[in-house]
This record gives sequence, C-alpha cells and structure tokens, in this order.
Amino acid sequence: MVLAITQCGKDTDRAKTHDSTITVLYESDDYVLGPARDDSPKFLMFLPLVRGYGLKARPGFAQSWEHSPDYTAWTFHLRRDLRWHDGVPVTAHDIAFCLELFAHPDVLFAQDQIFGANVAVLDDYTLKLTWLKPTGPASALSGWTVYYPKHLLEGLDPKNFYDWDFWTHPVGNGPYRYVRHVPKTMIELEANPDYHSGKPAIERVVLKLSTANKVIELTSGNVDAAYYVPPSDTIKLRADPRFNVYHLFAFSEPQAIHWNQAHPLLAMPQVRRALSQAIDRRELLRVNNLPDETPLVGGLSPEDRSYRLYAEGELDPGLPYDPDAAKQLLERAGWIDRDGDGVRERADRLAQFTMLTPQGRHGSLATALLIQYQLKQVGIAMEIQLVGRIVWREAYRTANFDATIGDVPNVPQWLLDQDFFGDGTRIGYRNPAIVGLLEKLTLELDSAAQDTIYARINEILHRDMPVTFLWPYVESIAAHRRIRGLRTPDRVNLFAYIEELWLEEEQK
Repeated sequence: MVLAITQCGKDTDRAKTHDSTITVLYESDDYVLGPARDDSPKFLMFLPLVRGYGLKARPGFAQSWEHSPDYTAWTFHLRRDLRWHDGVPVTAHDIAFCLELFAHPDVLFAQDQIFGANVAVLDDYTLKLTWLKPTGPASALSGWTVYYPKHLLEGLDPKNFYDWDFWTHPVGNGPYRYVRHVPKTMIELEANPDYHSGKPAIERVVLKLSTANKVIELTSGNVDAAYYVPPSDTIKLRADPRFNVYHLFAFSEPQAIHWNQAHPLLAMPQVRRALSQAIDRRELLRVNNLPDETPLVGGLSPEDRSYRLYAEGELDPGLPYDPDAAKQLLERAGWIDRDGDGVRERADRLAQFTMLTPQGRHGSLATALLIQYQLKQVGIAMEIQLVGRIVWREAYRTANFDATIGDVPNVPQWLLDQDFFGDGTRIGYRNPAIVGLLEKLTLELDSAAQDTIYARINEILHRDMPVTFLWPYVESIAAHRRIRGLRTPDRVNLFAYIEELWLEEEQK
C-alpha cells in the first residue's frame, strides 16, 4: 500500500512510496494516550477487558466469560498469549492492580460500573468480579476502560497519577507500540509485531496533535484522517473524491428539546405533543448539515439496543411531522388565535415562550431559528435567547429556562435522575408509572423483557412528551479513501478498529 505521512505534498507524490503509514489529525495534547484525556486513541496502545459493550462485546483482555445464575458474579478467562510491549506477560494481576489504583482516593478514576465490583484473582488468567446486585451485560461487559502494566506502575505515587511520565512514554499491550513524540506536535507509533492476532497491516500511525483546519490539512495531504470534523466541513469533504466521511451515532447522548413544565404553555402534555409534531426534524438535520442517514430518535434506549434496532430498521423515530395534527391538538387544548394576530391565546395568556440556546454549539442557533419559524406556522411565538455555555449550564442546572436545546446525557443512566422523573426539580415532570418501570428495568436482565419495558416507557413518553428527542449525537471522521475497513455507523472509530484496517494502492 501507498500512504505516506512524512511528506506533505500532493497525493500523486505519496503514490510513489511504499511507506505504510497514516497520520491522523486529533485535537489533544501530549497526554492523549493516558487516563487524563481518556479518549479513543488509547485503544492503539492498550486493550480493555472486552471490546465493545453489552451483547456486542468481543474479546479484549478476556477471550471468554460467563456469569452466575443470578448475574451478580462474572468470571473472565484471559488470553494467555498477551504480552506488554516490554515482553512481560499480561495477567489478571494487572487488572486487579489497576482497579485498586483507579479507586485510590488520590486518583478516583471511574468510567465504568465495573469499579463497583469486588475483584478476585482466581489464577494468573482468571478474574472474578462480583457485584452486590444483579449486573447485566451492558454494565459487566463495558469496554471503555483500558488497563496498564502493574510491574511498571506499582512503585509510582498515586498523588501524581495524571502527570506520570508513563503517559507520554507508554508501554502497552495493544496493536501499536510507542516510538517517539514531539511535545505539543505529534506522537508516532509502530505496529506491534508480537500482537496476539498478528501484526497490523498499517505499519505506523502518527497522531498529529493540532486544532488546525481539518479540510486544509486533509486536502493538502498533511494528514490522512481527521476526527471531529464539523458538519459544515463534511459537505466539502464528501464532494472530494479523495475522501470518505464516516459517521458515528451516539444513541446514549441524543439531542433533545427540554420543556420546562413550570411554564403555563408547556405544562400541558397535549401542547408539548403539538409542538413536537410541528417541528420537522428531518429539515433540522439538513440545516445542521448532518448526513441523510442520521436516524431520528423518539425515545429512550441504551446504546447496544439502539444499534440493534437501527440495524433491523426498527428504531423508534418518535412522533411524525404533522403540523395539521399539531393545530388540532392546540385547538382542543384551548389555545386559539381569536384576534387573528397569528399567535394563539388561552385565558388571556399568549402562546409564547423563550428557547434558551447555547452559543458555540454546532448548529444550535440554526436549529433554534428553524424551530422558531416552524412553530410560528401553527400559531406559537418563540423567542430565542442566545447565551454562552457557562451561562447555559447554570441556567439548565437551576431550571431557569422555558425550553432549551441540549443533550440528554448518559442514557440510560439519566433515566433514574430525580431531576427528570423523580421530584421533577429540573423540567417539572413527574410520572410514577415511569419510575416504577425504571426500577423494574434495573432488575431485568433478559433482553426481550427489557425491550418490552422500554416500549412501555416510550409509549408514556410519547404521550407526555417531557422532552422532544431529535437525533443521536453525530461524530464524523474523514479519511482518505485508501484507508479501508471503516464503515458507518458501526466501524467508524479508526482507533478502535485499527488492527482490522488496511491500505490499498490507487488504481492508475
């Protein structure tokens, strides 16, 4: 294959070399491979216990696993052919050491529910994790956390955990090993010839640590791939035949409109339904320059379930765009434009509210402007209040808004957030039926039974509309077309799938 990164010339220049190297533009710093940043480049160097999550988990450290009948204990059988890049065998003692280190009061690094487990090393290659209550696959098989070599870290001071030199000169067990780095500029890695599944096809990976313009860096040949490509730039890159753009849909962080039910207009479920049906979410996708294949989201669902439903074409899209139905709902709720000024009223109160809109978010203002226009067509007056992110966070925390556009973080964890379904301190929504279903969901481990519970939850949400779901968070990665093996939406993360990628010669 032909992909050079040390040259900055045109693609035709790079086609003359047989260097199998790629450069990836990534916005970070020298600690990008360490826990302080805790981002996906770490998978180049380090393996998690399992890769993926839940029912989609695949072997990482562990090559197999099983659970007790009551789902409280999970036993992992580790690979016996894994070695750290310095040649030392990888064992269960490394994982146990790391879990203890992560829980140290000077560290407190906890990303997965795995840290709530009691850890027992049964032998060098068998690890048992036991929870106080039943733990389903989504929690037990969470593949985000990676682990580090005990023999190199056990003598270091946990107080300096996030500043250890190890993070800038790491020794891992993954498909690539550290070569060198130029501070604040780049990190170079080479394919690990002793990797358990064989040496990766791409010989070298260079992380270019920069906030440079992604389109310029790609089209000039300085880099071969770029993460976090803004939606406006994906249009330019999709039009360039040299590049492919891939999209990751994060169903666990859907975009949504949050309705504060303390507002007189928004207190009525039928009004919230009407507003939802008056908004053309497909048009909102186009305004935000999001890809046509972006799915609409209509309810709550954990990541692995959402991807399964998406692949099967059964993902709940929510209420359809239907402005006529919206008008009928508003009429039945008593909101009528009696004076013909284009704005409905009820009991001398105008049908108007303010949309709190965070500044600096891609598409937030454009989204608000289109929603404002669409609601006007059904007789609702919406003002836009554009604020900075810090102001927005505080306003959201204190429920100082009528409505706002934002993420719904950490689905399904937020399901149990009292701010939403308990005491209703944030958006004023309280539904005992949902609280009961959520409690039942935490105890149900059968996937078919979980589907039934989620369907019932979403049925209630469709009726009550405490939030209007829009679409999943979309992350875009652009890569030269010679990088093969990536695919939207399930094989987008280049770093997580690097060992399965390859480079192809251009056809002359």
